[in-house]
Amino acid sequence: MTKALPLLALLLAVSAGVGADDTGLERAVSELGTLNGVALACKQNALAARMREIMVDTVPKERSVGEVFEQATHASFLDFGSAGRTCPDGKSLAGEVDRAREKLRRAAGKPA
Repeated sequence: MTKALPLLALLLAVSAGVGADDTGLERAVSELGTLNGVALACKQNALAARMREIMVDTVPKERSVGEVFEQATHASFLDFGSAGRTCPDGKSLAGEVDRAREKLRRAAGKPA
């Protein structure tokens, strides 16, 4: 549980920057991008690849959607490294990815 707290704090910090005008899809893409940044920072390459697959399989193939994902990934990766956070274990991070995937599928109007 204590290992998940830094990840939760990071997710809350990034999601606080999401404006009221953003759609549910943008928020869900941003959340997955944030997790992708953590996975990359923690060298969880299989999870990072899985998140890219989730994006390709789930969201519209639009530049703006990809940019939201990339910006969230970049910000999360830099923040994680500069803050000196401890990497969550792979199982916890995979669970977060599963939850984010379901949010993304709902936001994109895809069946669970």
